[in-house]
Amino acid sequence: MKLEKTCTVKELSGDESAWADFLISKAALVLASVVLFAALFQLAAGFKGLEAQEQLDFLSRDFKAAVDKAGAENFPGETGETQEISYRFDENEVFLTSPFGENIEVYVSGEYVHLKAESDGRNFNAVRPFTFRVLPFNESELRGKLYARFGADGSKESPLTANFQEVIDFLRASGTKEALLSADENISIKKEFVYIRGSEGVSAFEYVLVYQ
Repeated sequence: MKLEKTCTVKELSGDESAWADFLISKAALVLASVVLFAALFQLAAGFKGLEAQEQLDFLSRDFKAAVDKAGAENFPGETGETQEISYRFDENEVFLTSPFGENIEVYVSGEYVHLKAESDGRNFNAVRPFTFRVLPFNESELRGKLYARFGADGSKESPLTANFQEVIDFLRASGTKEALLSADENISIKKEFVYIRGSEGVSAFEYVLVYQ
């Protein structure tokens, strides 16, 4: 058996083309292994990125649901008060287990919530439109803007006398700019009502205020 093996090696040693074929086969095997490992690495990275995007999408949906919940509240009672919801991203298990850590930025406008995040050098985005009318500032700012524009703050005690569509257009324009909120601090969500005095009496329409 040893003799046969020695002959085979000698044959390879004496035949340059045999050695070339042998080396090419080895190189091809190594190259195939490298390509396979690279493909597996890319596949794993792809799954990791997909999971991260799903987590960010979940957080945007969860926040939207909290805002929609406030918007779906019934008309306030005689006191005119509605319940304020306190929302924190860093109390959400998905937030805590996500790869983003403190790298999530929360932007809110009158139309949508936009989450931006970074992980492993990649940027992720998740946008969800709101169901109800939203304004990215607090009640004091709302009343101040209305008073400055219409001479009344739109409260039950000081209803507006302006045209309904004019007020809607004014507030829509006021809420177009995105407000940057901190994901690791309380975010207040509260429905407020704007009152208008018309020919048939006083009526009201609602906005959901989102602010810190």
